[in-house]
Amino acid sequence: MVGIMTHMDTQTLLEIITTSLQQQDLEQVRDKLCSDVFAQADSATRLRVLDEAGVLTQIIPELEPARTTDQPRIHFLPVLAHSLEAVAAIDWLFGQLQMDGHDQSTQLPIALQHFAELRYESAYAGPLCKHFGETFDTGRIRAVVFKFATLLHDIAKPETKQAKPDGGVSFHGHQTIGSHTARDIARRLGFDEAEIAYIGMIVHEHMRPGQLAHMDEISARAVRRFFQSTNDAGPDVLLHMLADHMATRGPLLDVHNWLTQAVWVDAMLHSIWGDTMELSGPPLVDGNDLMQALSLPQGPLVGQLLKIVDAAHTRGDITSREEALALARHTLRAPPHPDD
Repeated sequence: MVGIMTHMDTQTLLEIITTSLQQQDLEQVRDKLCSDVFAQADSATRLRVLDEAGVLTQIIPELEPARTTDQPRIHFLPVLAHSLEAVAAIDWLFGQLQMDGHDQSTQLPIALQHFAELRYESAYAGPLCKHFGETFDTGRIRAVVFKFATLLHDIAKPETKQAKPDGGVSFHGHQTIGSHTARDIARRLGFDEAEIAYIGMIVHEHMRPGQLAHMDEISARAVRRFFQSTNDAGPDVLLHMLADHMATRGPLLDVHNWLTQAVWVDAMLHSIWGDTMELSGPPLVDGNDLMQALSLPQGPLVGQLLKIVDAAHTRGDITSREEALALARHTLRAPPHPDD
C-alpha cells in the first residue's frame, strides 16, 4: 500500500478502468479498484476522483440513485456522499490503528476537519491490524474487501425510503435488501464466493452494533450471539459502526458520544480477544486521579477516559502518570462546534 495519488496516477487509473469497461472486462475493473483504490491510504479520495469523472457509477450503476437520496435529520449528507465519507472514515481509522500503508491520506473525514484533535485509541489495535491484514483465497486482504463493502453499505436506501408523518424518512429493511444487492454487484465484478458472502455480511449486519450499543444492558449471551452470527466478521462490523457514525454526523459529531462508542467497541472486542492482551504493569491512573486532575464530575466520561488511557498503556504508547493525564487532557480538547 502507498499513499498519495498524483495527477498521472489519476489519468492512468481512469484510462485503464474506462478501457476495461468498454471491453466489458469487469474482472480487470475489479482488480484496479482493489489495487489502486481500496488498497490505498486515500481510498475515499480516489473514489471521489472516479465519481467526478462519471466512472464510479458506470462500474456500479446501483449507486446512482443514492446521489440524490437525502436522509433523516441526523445525517448531513445524501446517501452516496455519506457512503464515500464512510470510506474516508475507514481510511482514517486504519491510519489511527497504524495499519501498514495507512499512515497518510489526502483528505480527512469531515468530522476530523472540525475536530482535529480527535483520536481513535483501542487496546486491540494489534489484533485489529492482524485481522484486517488477513487474506482471502484470492490473495486480496480483508481491509480491501471491507472498504468495498463499506461503499455499498447503504446501497438499498433509495428503494426503501419512506416518508414518516413527522416529516422524517425511514429506510426500513435497507440492510437486508442491500445485502442481496451488494452480493449481486460483487458477483458481477468477479469476487469469489467467500468475498461475496463477507460483503453481504457487512451490509446485512451494519445496523446491529448500533442497536446493541443503545441497550441499557447487554448480556453475555447477546454478545456471543453477535459474534456467532457474524462469523469472523464481528470486528469488521464493529469498526464499520464507528466509521458510519462519523460519516453520519460529520461537523455535528458529538465527540464524547463517539468516544463512548469506541470504548464500547473495545468492550465487545474484549470478549473475543481479551485473553490475548495484558496490561504493561498496574494502571497508571484511576478514576479519582482523572476527576481531580481534570476537574471532572463522576460519570461515564471518566470510565471512557480510563479505557483510552489503558489502551495506550497496553500498547506501550505511555508509561507514566504524567503521560496518562496528558493523553486524557488531549482527548478532552476537541474544539466546540462553530454553531455552539
